[in-house]
Amino acid sequence: VDTGTSMILGPRRLVNNIQKLIGAMPRGSEHYVSCFVVSTLPSIIFTINGINYPVPAQAYIDSRGHCYTTVKENTERTSRETWILGDIFLKLYLSVFDQGNDRIDLAQ
Repeated sequence: VDTGTSMILGPRRLVNNIQKLIGAMPRGSEHYVSCFVVSTLPSIIFTINGINYPVPAQAYIDSRGHCYTTVKENTERTSRETWILGDIFLKLYLSVFDQGNDRIDLAQ
């Protein structure tokens, strides 16, 4: 989880799969969907330590003016399966940064 980004960033292959699944169309560096379909789009579910954390379309689609996805390719050099869950995710789940035990706890 990263409070320094507003997006959800993931591996190119998986992000492309999500964009195709929701019917997002590229325009420049953004992927757009029709604003009329946002309420019918599926949640993206992140499973962390066996616990599902759904992110509904109303959270991962930015609908201020145009409806574009906030799920982007992670261009940082990290492992192939690393996701960066930014503010879009953190607005939905309480996060406790426990430095003493080197962990992050999440709850609705």
